[in-house]
Amino acid sequence: MSIVVAVLVLFLVFEMMRRRKLREKYASIWLLLAVGVTVLAAVPGVPEFLTRITGIITPSNFVLFLAVAVLGLVALHLSTEVGRLEEEVRTAVEEIALQRGEIDGERRALEERVLTLERAAQGGGDRHDDSSLRSS
Repeated sequence: MSIVVAVLVLFLVFEMMRRRKLREKYASIWLLLAVGVTVLAAVPGVPEFLTRITGIITPSNFVLFLAVAVLGLVALHLSTEVGRLEEEVRTAVEEIALQRGEIDGERRALEERVLTLERAAQGGGDRHDDSSLRSS
């Protein structure tokens, strides 16, 4: 039964890679795990051998210990990725805020310039145009 599950995990990882739902960086971890589980399932002597080497009493305890260790490492890896991504998001948000500030400053300066030019235009030739329109 465990061989079937391991092969299904291998197939699932390849399929997710093919559909680009799993990045290569993570796929290598899952492929390694699937191959390891396949070896443990296909060769019954491997868990027993590893159990004797590590001093763990039963192969099932060894497999459980191995699973917990792998999941702990995966959680640690994902935690570091989340921290890195949080830093990238924070940096991007700061850059966007600075750019918005610059754009707002430029917009205010442009609006002031437009108002100045409109006032200058009204002070000069527009009065003459307004008076000619009123007399018509």
